[in-house]
Amino acid sequence: MANEYKKILLLKGFELMDEYHFIIIKSLLAYDLGLTTKMQEEYNRIKISDLMEKKFQGVACVDKLIELAKDMPPLKNLVNNLRKEKSKVARKMKAQGVVLMKKINQEEVGLVAPAPTARNTLTSEVGERIPVAQKRKTLNKGKTEAKRNKVPQEQSEPPRPSGASTSAAMNHPPLPQTSSSTPSNTSFTQNQQTQAQCQVDTRRNVPQKDPVTVMVLKATAPFKYESPEHGKSTMFHATVASKTQYFHVKVFDISLKEKFIRKKVITISDYSECKGVMEIKEASSVSDFDQNFEVPNRIIEIANKTPKISQLYKQASGTMVYGLFMLQKKSIHKKNTIYEIKDNTGSMDVVGNGKWHNIKCEKGDKLRLFCFQLRTVNRKLKLVCGSHSFIKRVQRVKGEPKQCPCICNWRIFKRILRSSRPRKTRKDQ
Repeated sequence: MANEYKKILLLKGFELMDEYHFIIIKSLLAYDLGLTTKMQEEYNRIKISDLMEKKFQGVACVDKLIELAKDMPPLKNLVNNLRKEKSKVARKMKAQGVVLMKKINQEEVGLVAPAPTARNTLTSEVGERIPVAQKRKTLNKGKTEAKRNKVPQEQSEPPRPSGASTSAAMNHPPLPQTSSSTPSNTSFTQNQQTQAQCQVDTRRNVPQKDPVTVMVLKATAPFKYESPEHGKSTMFHATVASKTQYFHVKVFDISLKEKFIRKKVITISDYSECKGVMEIKEASSVSDFDQNFEVPNRIIEIANKTPKISQLYKQASGTMVYGLFMLQKKSIHKKNTIYEIKDNTGSMDVVGNGKWHNIKCEKGDKLRLFCFQLRTVNRKLKLVCGSHSFIKRVQRVKGEPKQCPCICNWRIFKRILRSSRPRKTRKDQ
């Protein structure tokens, strides 16, 4: 279904857009996709859609185009069309999910059902003649399910038919036909949640087979984290760059720390990608690259650049954010700490909890954030930490002003002028 969203992006979006507005969209996407000036000039609609599919997976790629195009009045009809097509795919996916869940439930019931014998055939025929008794039985919903759970496996062999109630209890396959009871709906909901979780896990980790050669730009110290999947473990973050783009990296194999030294060139293979971030695990391979390898300065500048806060407010919820920000204010609460970051375009709250609750820092310090996620909290967009988040404090140097000195102050300027003028002597007068 992810391919359906790419079709919408390319066929209903870029292909119906004139060249002028497509150039504008490319310019707005330059930071997110790591596009150089040359790439902006050369990349066509197909290449841009390929990059967007990798960076913004699934429906997020269509949402990103809608977000950029909605502020352009000439593209109003195109935006409305994109929203309609997105809704169609969502309904189609929902319908397919329901059909799949019904099929799974039927297969599960078939596995529980007893082997077809003459005795079962007889009870089935009796059961068909007494639908009223079966309907009465479904009225006592909770008790019936509890009794079924208590029946031991030794008693699962069907007894001899002794009446309507016996045949109804033995004849498992027809039960889904009268599945208006709560237990059946609960089972369906659980299966649906399981399938949804599987789809999320599949989307999250996309294996990448092609190796990539990169230069290490920076790496954090290893730190401990805790997650439901792996429990307590250790990892570190890194930033690397190839000749055409840069990558934020999560390294879960601490033995590879010696490979991630600044300016070292390495080749990475068997890695996975999650929300545009490269993930290196024990199954991945990292080797030294001994040949000449240079990364363009433009790529390095983009990789080290911190996004403006005004730009963050334009990003979609769920976007991963990395950057160095000035701390304006720290508010400590019982469960979390709010770090207010600020630049010349605005301010934003960073929510820190767990390991990042009340870290040692003060106004004027800089906080380098790794793997923080944009989330809407109380109708306000904030940066929220997750299990893989990391904060590095860059302490303000003693004597350094908390804010840049204003050399335009008139009094200071007059003092400088006075000290620079030659003094008049009596002879000059």
